[in-house]
Amino acid sequence: MIPILDRVTSFIARLADRIAGFGDQVGRDQAECDQPGRDSLACDQHGLEPAHAGGLLARLRHLAARFRAVAATPIPPPRPKPKPAEPKFVPTHSFRVLPADPPPEPVRPPRSWRWLSRLVPQAEAERAQLEDLLRDPAMAERLAADPRLGRILRPLGWMLGVERALLPPSRWRRRQLVVVPGGHTELAAAVEEYAAARAKGATAAEVLARCCVWIPNKWDCGWDRPRDRQRDNQWASGTASGTASGTASGPDTRPGRRRDTWLVWRGCAGPGLPGLAEFSA
Repeated sequence: MIPILDRVTSFIARLADRIAGFGDQVGRDQAECDQPGRDSLACDQHGLEPAHAGGLLARLRHLAARFRAVAATPIPPPRPKPKPAEPKFVPTHSFRVLPADPPPEPVRPPRSWRWLSRLVPQAEAERAQLEDLLRDPAMAERLAADPRLGRILRPLGWMLGVERALLPPSRWRRRQLVVVPGGHTELAAAVEEYAAARAKGATAAEVLARCCVWIPNKWDCGWDRPRDRQRDNQWASGTASGTASGTASGPDTRPGRRRDTWLVWRGCAGPGLPGLAEFSA
């Protein structure tokens, strides 16, 4: 394990040096752009802000220390298979009192896939190195034996844009979103009714099928119908081109996939939402 630990820590150190050097260069360029008489359009070309660089360096130091600490501990026994995720209930009306002098927003880097490689093209070398490291049979065996190490390396592969098949698995589970018309009072009542139905032995899918309805997320206003037609035309043209090349199999008919709809809680005792009974399945 010592060679793998050294490879991972040295990789994180090289990536941190790359970010630190890029952040310093951005700071110097920004200082030059702040001088009077400089072209603002020519200066607006850096994607990684110095504040983001500082937060990312702290994140990399934390990941390196965590990897060393976890690698030094014994491998725990495997955990049992997690239970299916329960749905997430969200009210349609949520009010909160904003302070007159709100605190500043915390500095957070982007979260999209491959965001670091897009903002710092020089990090492509580190992306290739991480892919080679994840393809190493010894590393794959170690990650399979101790998934905790894979969960530490996954954020690095995500921000660098590592091939997704090489990314270690995540413990994140998708939760079904259920919209509850009303505020926090209606939300608490819906959660209590759902828990009561689950306590009687019904599965989550059975409760949602009996107590929810699918409704369109757009009512009878046509403000975005041109956008819908444009999207449908793009889908039709993509399907036609795929059919010509022999790679398409028709429209998207995957089970459970509903476009432009929301799963809305209507209650288990009957249609409790006026005007929504017509949308019941």
